[in-house]
Amino acid sequence: MPAHVSGEEYLRDFLKIAPLSHAIFRSVEALAFNQIELEHPVLDLGCGFGEFAGVVFDQLEMGIDINEADLDVGRRSDKYQRMLWSDARRMPFQSGRFATVVSVSVLEHIQNVPRALAEAARVLRPGGRLVITVPTGAMYRHLFFPRLLRALGLRGLARWYIRGHRTVFKHVTIRSVDWWRDQLARAGFDVERCEGTISPTAMQLHDLFLITAFPSQLAKWVTGRRLLTTTGLRARILPFVFGRVVRLDRDSKINLFIVARKRGE
Repeated sequence: MPAHVSGEEYLRDFLKIAPLSHAIFRSVEALAFNQIELEHPVLDLGCGFGEFAGVVFDQLEMGIDINEADLDVGRRSDKYQRMLWSDARRMPFQSGRFATVVSVSVLEHIQNVPRALAEAARVLRPGGRLVITVPTGAMYRHLFFPRLLRALGLRGLARWYIRGHRTVFKHVTIRSVDWWRDQLARAGFDVERCEGTISPTAMQLHDLFLITAFPSQLAKWVTGRRLLTTTGLRARILPFVFGRVVRLDRDSKINLFIVARKRGE
């Protein structure tokens, strides 16, 4: 089994490379992935520049993404043996090449997810596992600012904020738990595990601190690197303050952790 890592430890590591709002969310997802052992070779579908892999995984065999700038950054590290530009819906790999496919909050950004799931099944060997996290529509019920606006009677502004949130995060496939189960079954998977990750409290904090992440994200858009100020201080104090909310809430449906096995011997 993987070595046990606490939520506070993950938060400390993510704060070295990401703003607080992002670090809270990723730290909870890290706790979910820390529960299982990945069988190699592993494909990271939507790897970005390797931010999550760099904190959570040992070196992986392959990472793919459609953002060439992120891939260029990732290639400067040793997080992957190889990184390629590839569309998840049409991957340049032979069938049955991988034992595990992981995808961390990526599929919600993809049009035609059933096609991506079919491709994941194709490149997995029989009995291989797909391990993913994906948000559901429950996420929008637990955003801090819409809840505040509704409490103030400003329901129109709350709806406007949610539309803006969806646009900024480029969420195009936000579906229910049942939808994900159905699509995985259609793609040839048996779902072994489907449970929640992030709690309502952590989701509200993630949303509350999004505004403080804007300078960092703007710097990434312009320069390809996040701007983080007083990193050492942040990494020491913020985990102590917010570490207790970095925990798994398996009953929550805000963000799902799904382990599915490809059918076959």
